[in-house]
Amino acid sequence: MLWRMADDVLQPLQRYAAQLRASLGTAPAAPNFKRETGTSMQVGRAAILAQAVSGGPTTAAAGLVDRPLELASSVLHRDLSFIDDAGHSRAAYRPAFVYALLQTYKLWYESLSPGDFGRWEEALRVWADLLEDDLGSTTWPGTVLPASAGDRWAEMAWDALALHVAGKIFVRDAWTDLASDTFGRLTRAQQASGAFLTATASDQPETMWYHELQILHAAASFAVQAEDRNTAAAVARAGVFHQNETQPDHATTQPWGLFAFIWNPETRMLADQVLHAAALQQPGAIDGLSLMLLADSLYCLKLFEG
Repeated sequence: MLWRMADDVLQPLQRYAAQLRASLGTAPAAPNFKRETGTSMQVGRAAILAQAVSGGPTTAAAGLVDRPLELASSVLHRDLSFIDDAGHSRAAYRPAFVYALLQTYKLWYESLSPGDFGRWEEALRVWADLLEDDLGSTTWPGTVLPASAGDRWAEMAWDALALHVAGKIFVRDAWTDLASDTFGRLTRAQQASGAFLTATASDQPETMWYHELQILHAAASFAVQAEDRNTAAAVARAGVFHQNETQPDHATTQPWGLFAFIWNPETRMLADQVLHAAALQQPGAIDGLSLMLLADSLYCLKLFEG
């Protein structure tokens, strides 16, 4: 792949990878989904990616994925709201969850039983179709993305990341092309400061930072997986923006943007802060979404080893 590095450059990345492996070892054995209802699903089920990055299918996996795989065959999946452990719903949660399922399927592809293989494939095509419908119907406001709609732009970034993976798995160029086009639009909208969003005096800084971090995480993961140098350059600029102008730990305790901060030597101080904030807020029991973000960061770091 394009990201070949000398050993002395790889060593810091390997240290972070080791730290992430240790963090994933704190995963709860049986995540609690007591907030779910007939019309909602907890995004914490995305913790399945932590299991996939750490090893092969386990007996605990069924408890995480059975419901989303079953719901794909029901019209209910279109109206599901995705919530976190606190009951909050964010637009990016659905595509982030689908992304975790897709990556898990890719990592476990050769280990699934014939019955599970068919069940996973059928369900994932349904979920990917739903994201394609969402992303394909988006009306872009030119080259400026208002921060007031930051939740929507973060959703678009995660839609695109999930569709990139789905397009590679199912060999569907329409999905990978749509993903590439979306990140092209996001990078062209990037401000001189490195921010993806354009804020006004009425936009609350912490909310904008949160959406910026969500976009940054998706963009960094896409850049390394698609070997997209334009998006990688935008990710580097966005990381410096956060270092110079924001306080990520004031926006969220979850490790959004972590891989981007690790990737750029200039922003590794932020990576350390993000990891510290996650560990401080959730000692010994990291929530499922945070586990997914940590696992995705580790997955991206491992791509440099290939």
